[in-house]
Amino acid sequence: MRTRRFHTAPAVAIAAALTCGCVGGAGGDVDARIPKAVRLMAVEASSGVEPTTYSAIIAPNAQVELAFRVSGYVVDLRQTKGADGRIRALEPGAAVTTGLVLARIRTTDYQAGVDKAQGSRNESTARVTAAESGLVEARAALTQAAADFGRIETLWQQESVTKPVYDASKARLDAARAKVDAAAASVTAAQQRSTAAAAQLEEARIALGDTELRAPFNGVLVERRVEIGTLVSPGMAAFTVADLQQVKVRFSVPDTALDLFHTGRLLPVSVDAYPNERFEGRVLSVAPAADPKSRSFEIIVAIDNPTLTLRSGMIASIEVRNDATEHRQVRIPIDALVHDPTRDRYVVYAVAPTDKGTATVKAIEVRPGPLVGNQVSILDGLSAGQRIVASGANMLQPGDVVKELQ
Repeated sequence: MRTRRFHTAPAVAIAAALTCGCVGGAGGDVDARIPKAVRLMAVEASSGVEPTTYSAIIAPNAQVELAFRVSGYVVDLRQTKGADGRIRALEPGAAVTTGLVLARIRTTDYQAGVDKAQGSRNESTARVTAAESGLVEARAALTQAAADFGRIETLWQQESVTKPVYDASKARLDAARAKVDAAAASVTAAQQRSTAAAAQLEEARIALGDTELRAPFNGVLVERRVEIGTLVSPGMAAFTVADLQQVKVRFSVPDTALDLFHTGRLLPVSVDAYPNERFEGRVLSVAPAADPKSRSFEIIVAIDNPTLTLRSGMIASIEVRNDATEHRQVRIPIDALVHDPTRDRYVVYAVAPTDKGTATVKAIEVRPGPLVGNQVSILDGLSAGQRIVASGANMLQPGDVVKELQ
């Protein structure tokens, strides 16, 4: 029968499973102390290729909370026929499609804003037209004044007109130029006001459009938090929608297992809710950095879920076999492992006889690996056949006198 191994980050899981053991020096006469009763065991090694099972949780491919951008009273909710045959608002579990209107708020105020902005826009457009007409007239007057001045200037050079006539003609030309400049400035100002009015109209239309809340993608309604008559404010979550056509299986692995996972690898997935079914997922991503708290790396596996069999929050198991691992592994009971918080290390206790016929313990530093049921793999520090304290290790210190319980 195969052994199923459930992995978490080794250091964190082991530390949580251990009772606090103190590792320090012992003083005084060894033989004068009362021996502490312990159980001993010989370290054993397991052989063969065994699959490792990781506990995981199923999450939706995407999940969003939908909120109104504007405030108002909810006056309409999407309705459908319920299981009791009555027409009622959408309930959790209902399917939604992209663009489906889920709710509306009262539009009166926002429609008035659009009408007002439209009036300002029309007025500004009329002002631009009037300013452009004035510019055309000013340019025509400038052309006429320039032609008149040209004739007067010729006559002035021929001494056929008086100085006042020449000066008057030149003044009319300068005035015509000034009117053109002023008309051009009026056109620019009118166009700027028209642009601002157009922007205000667009904002008013957007606000009017935001009185409808639409589904962003095909999915399932997870939660509805509003009813007809609810006063909503901007940013207030009204619906939660999830995409379950594909789900993500999330779990964490220690750094020693990272070489078992690469993007695209197919993995078998079992779900506690469906013990007789097997699913297949593909590794979607491997975290580039470890979680600072657990020191483990998150793996995300994607599973196609067209029938919506898998739901968010279900517990899953992923079994991974490492065919390259065929060496014998040393395992010890979790009770035999002691955490030394002062030096942040793990130790086990070996028994050594003394010349006075008693036995004392000494600490051996080890490097723990994954948990395997109530046992822990030891990656370094122990070899098969060594005798260590299997029970009572958390009450010991190096140098303590012990006696073996039979």
